[in-house]
Amino acid sequence: MPSIEELPEGPRRAFVTELRRYYRAAGRPSLRKISQAIERHPDPRLHEVTASAETIRRMITGKVLAVDRNRVQAVFLALCEMAEIGPDDPNYSDYGGYGEPESNWHCVRRLWDIALEEEADAPPLPEPVPERAPTAPTQVSRDPWSSDHPYSDEPPF
Repeated sequence: MPSIEELPEGPRRAFVTELRRYYRAAGRPSLRKISQAIERHPDPRLHEVTASAETIRRMITGKVLAVDRNRVQAVFLALCEMAEIGPDDPNYSDYGGYGEPESNWHCVRRLWDIALEEEADAPPLPEPVPERAPTAPTQVSRDPWSSDHPYSDEPPF
């Protein structure tokens, strides 16, 4: 887990803490194994999702907060499969004892949603590109032997 200096207390740290819980339960598999598990996962929704080992490393260390829910779900499902934990099993990690506990996936998704909403360093919206004023076309002489022609008088050989 990253230190408090590397990943301060807040929504992102809460999300990373929960995601790392599944990573530890899976036996801290190599990042390449997680990436390969995503590639071969049977869930058809994940067939177009890619997550390289570097992307996964940045997610579980809190360096990056994925903005694609499918990528978060793919990493989560791969870790659940490796740890033999059901994504829909009750999650007691943040259970206050009132009502029914939420499922593992709902807990991860909720923490991810909160972190994404409160992300302070979200990229700014792009600035609109100013329109360029039309320029008058330049007149080019059609006579190849005139001195104001833009091409050289030299032959091409």
